[in-house]
Amino acid sequence: MIYTVPQAKDCMSTVLYTVTADQGIFDALDMLLARRTPGAPVLDNAGKLVGILSEKDCLRVLTNDTWDAMVGGKVRDYMSEIRERIEPNMDLFAAAHRFLNCNFASLPVIDGEELVGVITRRDVLRGIKQFQLMIEKAKKKEEHDLKVLQRPSSIDEMQQLARSQKRENLAALFSQRRDEDGPR
Repeated sequence: MIYTVPQAKDCMSTVLYTVTADQGIFDALDMLLARRTPGAPVLDNAGKLVGILSEKDCLRVLTNDTWDAMVGGKVRDYMSEIRERIEPNMDLFAAAHRFLNCNFASLPVIDGEELVGVITRRDVLRGIKQFQLMIEKAKKKEEHDLKVLQRPSSIDEMQQLARSQKRENLAALFSQRRDEDGPR
């Protein structure tokens, strides 16, 4: 059986919480906390993606400033360069591989040069779980169908078989069953 692996576009968030490079770091930190997001794409004044601000980047605020003078600074002072990106049609196996090769918990989803979404490690995990459930369901159906095809044991199974098969297959199955059971 062939399974269709979910793609990034199936799991990503298209609700984009972004920050700007000129925005104050504490304002950006407030947004990350309020939205419970592990990071946000950073846009320049023209709306072009220029970086990503992660929770880890925000921890640098504490380590770069002193206790007495936590003045903050701008997002551009703390943001990270984008080294990894996800394409919308990338399957979850490839997306998971990208996450394994970087320290970010969220990555931008880029279509050409356009930011179209954000995907997190948790989104990929959810997609993997949905894929696993889809495979289990398909296998159970396949096992059930095989059992029904081999020897329907109830009227329900015979009706299900009749709905799912071509007329020629049914005729062959019933004639085979009659031959096995012998004359009545």
